[in-house]
Amino acid sequence: MSIEAESLLVVLVVISIVVLIFILSPKPPKKPGVKPSYRIAGESIPLPFAIAAQVGLSMSASEILARIQALQKNNAQWNAIFPELNPTHDSEVQRLLTEIRGPNMFAPHIGLSILEDGCKRVLAASLNSSALDALHQAIRSQDPFVR
Repeated sequence: MSIEAESLLVVLVVISIVVLIFILSPKPPKKPGVKPSYRIAGESIPLPFAIAAQVGLSMSASEILARIQALQKNNAQWNAIFPELNPTHDSEVQRLLTEIRGPNMFAPHIGLSILEDGCKRVLAASLNSSALDALHQAIRSQDPFVR
């Protein structure tokens, strides 16, 4: 066999393997005429808005502040705080809330006060602040000696 024939055979084998992998890879079922969407609170919303919701942009700092103040009035525990402040189950929001809960696990009222302070600080800077801005500010201001 010549070098050209061996090279051609190698190329054909590689292409065959790639095609075989592509054909055998699982694909999600397609439904004709259905646009991708995401369900939040029982409502189907278009995907671009769903992406914003997934990163915590669906809630403003003023909205989360109102929720925090309602939770404070009810002396809420962490099992009620998490779903109220993270209704879309956003992983970044959950991570930040868990970080605040850590040192305040047995004192949720202190965690809520830290969250309230973070909201008020970002709202003082801009009324258009998001919930994520408020959570990040709460993390930064909860322990200035560690950060």
